[in-house]
Amino acid sequence: MDDLKVSDSVYGATHEAIARTLRFALEIVSDGIWDWDIRTGHVKRSLGWYSMLGYAVDSLPENVLTWHQVIHPEDFEQVMRGFRAYLDGTHPVYAEEYRCRCSSGNYLWISDHGRFVEFDEEGRATRMIGAHRDIHERKLAELALQRKNQELLALNQALEELVAARTEALRRANQALAEQAAQALRLSEIDPLTQIANRRCLERQLQVEWHRLRRHGHPCALLMFDLDHFKRINDGFGHQAGDRVLVAVAQVVRQDLRDVDCFARWGGEEFIVLLPETDAAAAGSLAERLRLNLRRIDVSLPMPLTASFAVAQMVADETPDDLVYRLDAALYQAKRQRDCIVVG
Repeated sequence: MDDLKVSDSVYGATHEAIARTLRFALEIVSDGIWDWDIRTGHVKRSLGWYSMLGYAVDSLPENVLTWHQVIHPEDFEQVMRGFRAYLDGTHPVYAEEYRCRCSSGNYLWISDHGRFVEFDEEGRATRMIGAHRDIHERKLAELALQRKNQELLALNQALEELVAARTEALRRANQALAEQAAQALRLSEIDPLTQIANRRCLERQLQVEWHRLRRHGHPCALLMFDLDHFKRINDGFGHQAGDRVLVAVAQVVRQDLRDVDCFARWGGEEFIVLLPETDAAAAGSLAERLRLNLRRIDVSLPMPLTASFAVAQMVADETPDDLVYRLDAALYQAKRQRDCIVVG
């Protein structure tokens, strides 16, 4: 054992007496002991060692090879590494747990501890004594507990993976629902014919810009136009021709607008452009540019396409509804003249 020491000078005891005393002590605390003469290779094993493994006493060769042969093949490399580490001095103790083959062919778990007890004049070890102890029941319980822990870990991992998979599936489902909701909202705010914003979208954006004006004083203007004599187109050439005109108008106007502008079909042949960070003068300049661009649209009709425009700047002391009412009144004046711009 690690805490056992041999002295050849205690009360003048002889070398053999000391060895016997050591073996007796080891037999008390162990199930079997071995005594290895390193110089000759001879290994003496106690009666308890044979009894523990079920072999007849002295029925096995008294050498190191016998030890090698009874070690379980799966444990051999581990045991040899530990043993060599102690022999080479790279590890301070030799202590291993492994399986030994019994006479029945079954394997018994044992603990094996050993240490050098004699040295030659040059300090080289010449003798090593060790003790085996039957730990089979304890080891089986440990292994069973390890397997149980491994099973629990595997189960926990499986549950974590399942939870992660379900969480990811739920996230994707929520994302899909959010995308569907966003798509539904977009579709609910898009005019299906011209593919520009509809009245609902314009009214929502108008509220946003009105609040920005009241909080931060950012200017905002509205531009509204109505196609002149549009009823004549529908009545004379059919509603399909009228739809082609509306689509062409939306495409031409959109090319002159910024990404921040909200261009909406207000209803029928009426359109509104919401112009953030824009005053009435800039909105009027845009209206004039659009008025001229609309006249150049080729709609394959025998009559020119014109529109009447109204421009109004948002002010903080009126509501969005009041602003639209003012803009609508200005457009009414413009339509009495046709193909012109009126500032409200």
